[in-house]
Amino acid sequence: MKRITVIFVFPIIIAIGLISIGNYLSPGNVTVVAGQQQKQYVCPMHPQVVSEKPGKCPKCGMNLVEREIKDKTPNQAGKKEAGSASGMVSQARSLLDGAKKLLAADGKYGCCMKEPCDECALGHQNCKCAEDLKAGKGVCSQCYGGWQRGDGAVPGIDTKKVEGNFHSHGHDR
Repeated sequence: MKRITVIFVFPIIIAIGLISIGNYLSPGNVTVVAGQQQKQYVCPMHPQVVSEKPGKCPKCGMNLVEREIKDKTPNQAGKKEAGSASGMVSQARSLLDGAKKLLAADGKYGCCMKEPCDECALGHQNCKCAEDLKAGKGVCSQCYGGWQRGDGAVPGIDTKKVEGNFHSHGHDR
């Protein structure tokens, strides 16, 4: 009977303990008192590794970096936090849009879409889709999809004649 207990019950107890520890260490379990700011220390490479004090990441050995946790009073309820995934995506979107404006100002970004594509900016920091389209050449796949949805911005172009040409457009580098 002891052998059955050791074989079946002991692993279950260990699993429950590990799950409890994992839930306790998850970033969502940090309690913040209204009006106060607390500090967390997170691994730059493993953001799921969170500690209340400085130290080293148990996964990679890197030093944990400090991150402030702001209280979530009602006036902050709708804001995206910089450390959250949605906040990071929002920041990335803002940076990418800014980069596209700079490229356009330098004459390096001439997209054929109402909302300029991301593909060319990310792929080779240059968009000549509008120029290629006017010359009867193919456009990047994101612009091609946009034309199929009706989001093209070059007058006089027949949507049915727009072709995608990923490789010769410069995205194969």
